[in-house]
Amino acid sequence: MPKTIRELADEFGVSKQAIRKKLDANFRANYVQTVTRNGVQTLVVVNSGYLLLKQHFDGGNSQQVSGNFSASKTGKNNINTVEFLKQQISIKDSQLKEKDEQLKSMQKLLDQSQRLHLIAEKKIETLNVITSKQREYSNSESNSSNTINTKKKTKHFWWNIWS
Repeated sequence: MPKTIRELADEFGVSKQAIRKKLDANFRANYVQTVTRNGVQTLVVVNSGYLLLKQHFDGGNSQQVSGNFSASKTGKNNINTVEFLKQQISIKDSQLKEKDEQLKSMQKLLDQSQRLHLIAEKKIETLNVITSKQREYSNSESNSSNTINTKKKTKHFWWNIWS
């Protein structure tokens, strides 16, 4: 869940200014979002950015005085780094799974769209064939009625002359 700068400062036991100093342009581009809360735009740090800040501030605040403890601190930092990297990998894996699901969904929608388009084209072609046949039928019917009418007119024409 994204956290605000104030929430991060309280959690790490540092000032808001210390958090802001770590939010350089590159960090902001990758890990910071602007969210509107209660009508006010607020900067929030996403989970992966939170993990980076946590690693930085936990490592910086746990300095030991004794030489024996500093060696164990280095080992502890390595363990923390490994765990942090594992968390990042798991986050990236879940993001990849989500993207794969989105791609499958989009592919399915594209396939459906293409099928519908093909069906529509077939229906249009069928309608064009039907209308052309109807035109041919009406043209042939009108031609036959024209010849009948022409015969009647010629017949009536002679009647008018002789009567």
